[in-house]
Amino acid sequence: MARVLVTGAGGQIGSYVIDLLIEGGHEPLAIGPFSARIPALGEDLDAANAASLLERAGPLDAVIHLAALSSVAESWKRKALTFQQNVVVTAALLEAVHAQMPKAHFVHASSAEIFGLSDSATQNEATPIAPVSPYGISKAAAHTLVRIARESEGLLASNIIFYLGESERRPPHFVFRKITRGLAKVALGMEQKLVLGNIDVVRDFSHARDLARAAIHVALSAKPSDYCAASGEGHSLREIVAEASRILGIDHEKVVEIDRSLFRPTDIPSLIGDARKLASAGFSPEVGFAELVGRLVAFDLAELRKEKENPTS
Repeated sequence: MARVLVTGAGGQIGSYVIDLLIEGGHEPLAIGPFSARIPALGEDLDAANAASLLERAGPLDAVIHLAALSSVAESWKRKALTFQQNVVVTAALLEAVHAQMPKAHFVHASSAEIFGLSDSATQNEATPIAPVSPYGISKAAAHTLVRIARESEGLLASNIIFYLGESERRPPHFVFRKITRGLAKVALGMEQKLVLGNIDVVRDFSHARDLARAAIHVALSAKPSDYCAASGEGHSLREIVAEASRILGIDHEKVVEIDRSLFRPTDIPSLIGDARKLASAGFSPEVGFAELVGRLVAFDLAELRKEKENPTS
């Protein structure tokens, strides 16, 4: 049994990490909104309390650091807060782990956004870092801090470079759920149109539970290093629209409108992960793209039908 501290436990991936650790017979400790069934260390993590929270946690086998301000769009509006949460807090937590429990494996949730406008449509752990958003820059800084801690200070520290994780737990303002939920509303007659921005960008989508599985695998079973966690497949937002519409039996050409004001200042054309290094370390995902779309369409349909039946609940 491993004792694992999970920051950002109330987030999409974090909640799956907690569930999977419990299912695996391990002992998770959480920072973030969490279930009453696991030890409560607190809901807030900042640079000032990182060391004290770690001390309260006691001996640990691993720390999975998922807490972050994770919206690319929001990072353009809140640059200072993005750097505070994503860089300064990570630095403080690294220092605390180094000082208090240097044998614990520290796993940081990095992001494919660090690669920015990469020359290659597919990226791996050696792809040059070239972020083009405040969020990407903050994650690149934290990623580099973790790598330096491993290479220069001997800390057991890894970056797990997440590509996009989607699931029934994903907030509906993120684009994948915006598409499946929006088209489900159209199919149920609750809306007439779905308005989207740039639907030609290509991304690598995984089920968030698979990314949570990957984080645990890196923390407990893999050698400290940097790993891309991805499906290895690229799909455009247009493909999500088409697949969801096919499932729902609607003509997306008639109901989807493009609003150029929703385009981001720097839309990265393609981010696709080469996850062969993680595969060689013994990990493989379970949910493919078509199944992912189908699951979320079914979930959103069920939720929206409940809303129609009980509009005031």
